[in-house]
Amino acid sequence: MAIKGLKSNYYKYPVKYHELTEEQCETIINASLRIMENIGLVIKHERARTMLKDAGCTVDGETVRFPKELVIDCINSAAKELVLYDRNGNKALQVSGTNTYFGLGPTNPFTNDFETGERRKACRKDVKNSVLVADACPNIDFMMGLAQVQDCDIRISDVVEMREMLENTTKPIVGWGVNVQGLKDQVAMCAAVAGGIDKLREKPFLSLFPGCPVSPLIIAENEFEKIEYSIQEGFSIVWSSGAQLGTVTPVTIAGAFSLNLAEIFAGIVLAQLIKKGSCVVCGVVVLTVDMGTTQAAYGSPEHCIGEAMSADIFHYLDLPMWQTAGVTDSKSADEQSAIECSMGALINTISGGHMVHDVGFLDGAMSASLDQIVLNDEIIGYAKRVARGITIDEETLAYDVIEEVGPGGEFLTSEHTAENFREEFWFPKLIDRSRYTIWEEKKEDMRTRVHNRTAKILAEHKPEPLSEEVIRKLDAILEEAQKRLS
Repeated sequence: MAIKGLKSNYYKYPVKYHELTEEQCETIINASLRIMENIGLVIKHERARTMLKDAGCTVDGETVRFPKELVIDCINSAAKELVLYDRNGNKALQVSGTNTYFGLGPTNPFTNDFETGERRKACRKDVKNSVLVADACPNIDFMMGLAQVQDCDIRISDVVEMREMLENTTKPIVGWGVNVQGLKDQVAMCAAVAGGIDKLREKPFLSLFPGCPVSPLIIAENEFEKIEYSIQEGFSIVWSSGAQLGTVTPVTIAGAFSLNLAEIFAGIVLAQLIKKGSCVVCGVVVLTVDMGTTQAAYGSPEHCIGEAMSADIFHYLDLPMWQTAGVTDSKSADEQSAIECSMGALINTISGGHMVHDVGFLDGAMSASLDQIVLNDEIIGYAKRVARGITIDEETLAYDVIEEVGPGGEFLTSEHTAENFREEFWFPKLIDRSRYTIWEEKKEDMRTRVHNRTAKILAEHKPEPLSEEVIRKLDAILEEAQKRLS
């Protein structure tokens, strides 16, 4: 049941786990195309509606209906890969295929204070500490600020966040914007670090998150303006929708996903009409709405199913994707967090998801924790080892070694063991494998080990510094943003 005009890439990228068959991918994609063609989306921006009308869409007031052929053409013209660099110009992320990367999330209004454990409003220093800790964690691959900064004017919280991120990591960054001016300020900061806007475009360490569609089926005026600016400036965008089952989407996962996918397709169309070949990192986040508490749950099995569905759909379309894991509904980095984050990380790695954000979130993305970052660093390392699997060849089958050792022998002193164990085994930093007599001396549980490792990072990790000249430029951009508000 192929879709006319769309080539299936379902089998191009072999993964260890599928949620959908190729035929089910096509059924959901067709359902989304039907929604766009017959029901349409409300597009709040007049310039966007004009652009869509000129491209062949039917416009009725603010409602726009999209011809199937236009949507398919735009999907086909979108970039199939995003490459992001680190601050020093080294290739860091190749967002395509089955490459899976993990990063922090944005806009938490609260944080769990590292010293007291008490929940409080997020502030500027929390961005600094979150990024510093994540910079030291080898399994955290890209950065977001993990906080909606509250100790500044909220209208420039995104700019304040970028200022702190740039000083405390060399890893790639995803910046979000309150408005277009906020994105402009952030791009100016990144250009200052890169040595100019042309160098930043040549080897970008920045992708931009303009916001999300408003489910069901609305693209707001501000979001379009941020998409337009980002694409015109030559940067990739992250365009993600959140299915809250039974509230702003149907309660059935298939129905919710098809609705949200229509919203994502609309963003792809807009991006391609602005600049053909532009890169859109696509995401659909499925959230259970607990009917007992009315809270949206990130730690649910339905969320994991949605992550695997996203991987299947966007592999089929051969588009870079935006995933979610490392977030829990627990209020602390505890056993519940470990369960929920482990399932999310594992599902994303074995299904081949790409940019997996929200590591470090607690309380269904309302709060954040430094310990949660460190706990997830361990979980992600475990999951990546499972996803890597094993190699089967003459070396790993070890026939000659088995023949040499023979019945009743041992392999501990074999050269084959010494040459291969580092590649074959994953080595944890926090999981305890010591003998009981050794563990008994301290009797540290996992929470204590996590907290101690976080404290050690905060005390000892020194991110690669920026030059004083660059620091002055960043501060000048932030100062100018503050002046505009007054």
